[in-house]
Amino acid sequence: MLIPIAMALAQFAPMIAGWLGGSKAQDVATKVVSIAQTVTGQSAPDAALAAIQADPNLAMQFQKAVLDNQVQIAQIAADVEKAELAADTANTQAVNATMQTEAKADHWPTYSWRPFVGFCFGLLAVLSGLTVVGCYIGVMFARVEPAILSYLPGMLGAEAAVMGTMAPVLGIASYFRGKMQANPAIPTDNRG
Repeated sequence: MLIPIAMALAQFAPMIAGWLGGSKAQDVATKVVSIAQTVTGQSAPDAALAAIQADPNLAMQFQKAVLDNQVQIAQIAADVEKAELAADTANTQAVNATMQTEAKADHWPTYSWRPFVGFCFGLLAVLSGLTVVGCYIGVMFARVEPAILSYLPGMLGAEAAVMGTMAPVLGIASYFRGKMQANPAIPTDNRG
């Protein structure tokens, strides 16, 4: 794998480190190591790195070669950003389309499902906060025994368990509903 060697070469041309993120990191590393091999005349990536580390003149030549190829290397890294942005955009559009289809449904359980779940999760979050505030106010101002605070983790854990129980069901239901709506071969009128 060339990424560790490219990261080691980044000590001589720091901009390399910024290009080594994302799914195209291997492509960037290949280009950077290729530049190092060309500059040093070494065919092995490890040998090229060792030569640059040992000779300041080669290090300077490597820096210059990286700067000369900076646009090309940055383009490889930019292609990753474009692909990730396109994937995020497509995902957001799919989610929006699903939500719009549900909102236009003829049956009330279908069009009210997401808002209901959203309100339930919101209510549960508010109740969790009120549980903490209520316990501390009781201890500080209402002369409730401080031992009640030892029950607080259990109460919050129970509330978290309710959310943890609902989340997988919601995820599975959303997955299959989205799959059904995305596949025209599955017979449905999308009305719930």
